[in-house]
Amino acid sequence: MAQLNVTELDFEDIKLNLKNYLKSQTEFSDYNFEGSGLAVLVDMLAYNTHYNGMLAHMLANENFIDTAIKRESVVSIAKALGYTPRSYLGATATVTVTVTPPTSFTSTTLELSRNTSFTSSINGASYNFYPLESITASAQVIDGVTKFVFTDLLLKEGTRTSNQFTVEAANPQGPYIIPNESIDASTIRARVQTSLADTSLTTWNKHTTLLDVKNDSRAYWVEEGIDGLTQLRFGDGVIGQKLEVDNVVIIDYIASSGATPNGAKTFTSAGTISSGGETVSVATSSPASGGNIQETVDEIRFNAPRLNATRDRAVTEQDYKSLILQSNSNIQSVAVWGGEKNDPPMYGKVFISLNPVPGQIITEQDKDNIKNSIIDPKTPVAIIPEFVDPEYTYLQLEIDTTYDPKVTSLTKGEIETAVKLQVDNYFNNYLNKLNKSFYYSRLHDLINAQTPAIISTNIRLGLQKREKATLNKDHNYTVKFNQKLQPRELSSTYFDIEVSGATHKVLLQDTPGVGVTAPSYSGTGTVKAMGTDGFLQAEVGTIDYDSGTVSLPGLRIKKLYGTEKNLRINVTPHDSIKDITTQALIRTSDTSTAAVVAKPSRNTVLIQDDSVLNATINTVSGIKITANKEVEEI
Repeated sequence: MAQLNVTELDFEDIKLNLKNYLKSQTEFSDYNFEGSGLAVLVDMLAYNTHYNGMLAHMLANENFIDTAIKRESVVSIAKALGYTPRSYLGATATVTVTVTPPTSFTSTTLELSRNTSFTSSINGASYNFYPLESITASAQVIDGVTKFVFTDLLLKEGTRTSNQFTVEAANPQGPYIIPNESIDASTIRARVQTSLADTSLTTWNKHTTLLDVKNDSRAYWVEEGIDGLTQLRFGDGVIGQKLEVDNVVIIDYIASSGATPNGAKTFTSAGTISSGGETVSVATSSPASGGNIQETVDEIRFNAPRLNATRDRAVTEQDYKSLILQSNSNIQSVAVWGGEKNDPPMYGKVFISLNPVPGQIITEQDKDNIKNSIIDPKTPVAIIPEFVDPEYTYLQLEIDTTYDPKVTSLTKGEIETAVKLQVDNYFNNYLNKLNKSFYYSRLHDLINAQTPAIISTNIRLGLQKREKATLNKDHNYTVKFNQKLQPRELSSTYFDIEVSGATHKVLLQDTPGVGVTAPSYSGTGTVKAMGTDGFLQAEVGTIDYDSGTVSLPGLRIKKLYGTEKNLRINVTPHDSIKDITTQALIRTSDTSTAAVVAKPSRNTVLIQDDSVLNATINTVSGIKITANKEVEEI
């Protein structure tokens, strides 16, 4: 007797299997299933089997974080891993608020309430910002006037909202579901009122683990529940204090607008702070940043297993990365390395570099929060964290492609456009972040794969650093390319210097020292200022071709040209270098006679040079692409 194939889930395959099974029975051996009413029954059985099979597959898939589709399934699995998805995050700004009260105000202190609203507009929309907590300042006399100054005040965007719940005997632990999808969970404040009649209030504390939670600890836990809503759970009397029947739970929070307020930088007071009639000035230290929507399903799917692997401690480099990225939506990438891997080694330290999401910033307050709330509680004693700002190296590419017009209908311009698009995709997908390296062969292969018509591709690589110029003041510039460099390839944008009372428009050039010869070109050279008027400053600095370091001690820049605020310095890597790595401590060339001994910086971000041709300031095209036809045989 024939057996049914139960591995097929496609409707037509199921139907065919059913018919073949029935045909194998003596009762239906010569039966025409397509021409009879029995075909309807076969269709119905096939449909039923198909639906049940698909349902079984869906149910099975929803049990695994890699295959689950529904958000509640992914969140539930993440919860089992000890992971709480990120809620909405309100944009945060740092300001200094100065209040000048009327002369009738006689108090020596002034409280800035957490309910005080400040407004800001961006892209035509207005947003409200609130202090995270109430703060009190003492009076001080400034220029003979009494003022109250609130320094480094954090303002969080959103709308202050409150919900309250009465504790019932059936389920005192909760969950207590907050009916607002845009809640910023970091702003939650939970207080418990004895009853509706007794308004005595106690503040309860948020916990993320069970550590140090006793049976009398006023603790609550925040998690994501059904429909993506945030909910609170309280203790049961064994782990955390148990709520009493008829207690009233009051939950205050800020409902955020997400990322749209990012960049807001001008703030005004929307209400009264003192008794009225005061003058309020707001100076912005850091514009609003860090606003974001709740964590997506794909982000949860990626982050949850990695944060679980940290075991809520910061020991390995990956631990630091996972913990920082999980709680900071304005950070795109993180680089972490131990002091023993630093150059020079600094034992007992861990170095952290943070690269912001494009269009956002990482403030000093953000770094303090990371240190105080993430690193210090979870890092072994005696390990000192140190933040290192990322350094940006701009890659310049000259790409020449040769193609055969006989095997393609694409024009020269269309091929150049296709190659440019592939270059853009390469930077977006493989670079623009910390811990990402440029690989010549990868880009070369991606370009050649655009069309079979491309016969060959040659890529010439240049590097650029941009140093913020200090005008009309002696300044020491030290530029580290961290790659072995080719002599006589250094250049820069134009700038003015003054020598003996005369102003000269100059650019930088290098001259190799004695003994700097091919093919290794090891040693140092002199950096000169070459004027457009024939002026030559014999030496303004030095260049180390081995380490890729350009030193310009005591350089006084009088003026830059155009709207440029940075001195752009361009170099060419040594011929032996095809790849630009940001990860390895020491790179060597094992194929070239020229040893590459430079030490790439771990806090380097490689990005595409967006320069355009501009003879006034002396810039060239950052990306230059040329398509050349194959030379036809005679």
